[in-house]
Amino acid sequence: LGPIPPPAALRPTPPKASKRQRFAAMPPLQQPGASDLAMGAAYSPVEASELVATQTAGKGRLLRRAAASAICVGAALLGAHAALSGAPRERPVGHEQQHLRLQVKAESETWVQGGKFKSHAPKMDIDVEYQVDGGWGMNYDHIPTPEMCAAMCWGVPKCKAYTWVKDAGLDGCPSQCWLKDAMGKKVPKTGLVSGVPPPRHDLGAVPAVRATSAGTMYCFALMVPGGYEEGLLKWQHDNKASIFGCQGYGVYSNKPIKVADGVVAHVVNSTLQCGYGGDSMSALNSWIFIAVWEKVLEVGDYKKHQWVVKVDPDAVYFPDRLSRLLSKHDGAGYINNCKYGMHGPIEVFSSRAIDTLGADYKKSWDGKAPKTCVEKMHFGQWGEDMFIDQCLSKILEVEPRPTEDRLMCESHCDCPNWYWCSEGPEMVSYHPFKSIESYKTCMAAALAGGPAVTQV
Repeated sequence: LGPIPPPAALRPTPPKASKRQRFAAMPPLQQPGASDLAMGAAYSPVEASELVATQTAGKGRLLRRAAASAICVGAALLGAHAALSGAPRERPVGHEQQHLRLQVKAESETWVQGGKFKSHAPKMDIDVEYQVDGGWGMNYDHIPTPEMCAAMCWGVPKCKAYTWVKDAGLDGCPSQCWLKDAMGKKVPKTGLVSGVPPPRHDLGAVPAVRATSAGTMYCFALMVPGGYEEGLLKWQHDNKASIFGCQGYGVYSNKPIKVADGVVAHVVNSTLQCGYGGDSMSALNSWIFIAVWEKVLEVGDYKKHQWVVKVDPDAVYFPDRLSRLLSKHDGAGYINNCKYGMHGPIEVFSSRAIDTLGADYKKSWDGKAPKTCVEKMHFGQWGEDMFIDQCLSKILEVEPRPTEDRLMCESHCDCPNWYWCSEGPEMVSYHPFKSIESYKTCMAAALAGGPAVTQV
């Protein structure tokens, strides 16, 4: 599956521990990748927000009981990322099988495949559980649809079948997804949906960027050391994918880490740690990227190119598609990627825009921040994407700022089927995919026109 952070809670459902007991058993909160705008990799949205409130505010638990549908969307991203991250705890061969002995409300319709949107999964078995004794498996909480559960299975090579539980009795979005290494026995059970993933395409050569009238691109990524991003970037380098397919590229981190032969991260003056807040509990990483842009300006490699592209490591990015698209935006100051405002997975600027940003850095007494933007904006509860968007458009008046909906496919910007990577040959990026296998699966599918199965 493509998009979402490391595994949500992968604990067996029965017996269900209290939130306090689950918190006590959790490891210390791990700092997620700098690209993560959702909560930490190892927790569901509700747990993560409660844990952050407990650890950082010290004022008791903050229960974010948003509408179930809203939590479903956020949790889906977290759970999906989990399947792609490779971090989930697994049940080893020989482990006693934990069947889904759950009280499920009887519904007239558990799920209608292809009812809400086109399905890319093979025909599902509605009101059926695939029961497997022993073998490998993992489960994720708060997965809102069997369609996403199928896509999560598709992104994990070990997964041969899945079972989705409509109501597992969880807070917020109550649904659950189980991944399995075999179909096992089909057992009728109301409220469950089971199936197999679509065939996976083999990934061939990644398309190279061809010269266009738009000019060349300098693409870069920020990497948090010690996590999944290191391996993901190395794979991208070895396959000339993502930022490494651009005419110029760079990796930034807070340590001089060797990413691959000839690629060492430029060191940013930041811990790369930040808090979370705002109405969506996003990463409040504006100051991190203020330091990143300072380093980009200092290194200066972007000046050799006409465009500057910041890409998250977990975004499946096709620079050849962007290059073709940029020819339609000649003269733009920078390009907005979502009708709701710029989102962080991919940000596209003209070099002229970054020169203007650099001039504002020079106005500050130490050159480490864009003076006018910092002084005139109240950005304490903003992520870096909103900060740079408002800084360039409202304060520095960089124009024009066209909106291009082909830059990015993610759930936060009305692309509900992002996890199938099937939005056509012009879609520039899909986000997020945090494991190498899920990244490869998405990239192969995008290049082949979608999953290898007839739509339902």
